[in-house]
Amino acid sequence: MTLRGFIITMFFGTMICWAAFAIVLFNTNPYEAGTMSFAFFYLSLLLSLTGTITIIGIFVRLSILRRDDFISRRVSASFRQGALLAVVICAGLYLMSKNLLTWWNVMFFILGISLLEFFFISLKRLK
Repeated sequence: MTLRGFIITMFFGTMICWAAFAIVLFNTNPYEAGTMSFAFFYLSLLLSLTGTITIIGIFVRLSILRRDDFISRRVSASFRQGALLAVVICAGLYLMSKNLLTWWNVMFFILGISLLEFFFISLKRLK
């Protein structure tokens, strides 16, 4: 798949996920919603944020950070970091909804995600 095809596919997939998120957001009463409604809410938000952050990351890497490496590496790094950042945001919102979000929870979570990213970077350098 070419870079243009990937970006177009990711863009339309992200728009579908944002539409699904809007449908869940505007058609669900949080006081009467069940577990599945909240699962759809967080899943659609996670996929929407992953796509959006990935697309932004690809454009930043291609336009601002011009380096001489393969485009596939930039795309995979953008997707990985977009997914990790989306997980951080969704987990933070979930913890906030349960009144469990404290500063030390956030610090541990960011530390864990950072260690996971460093692990992926070190795997790339070993190959």
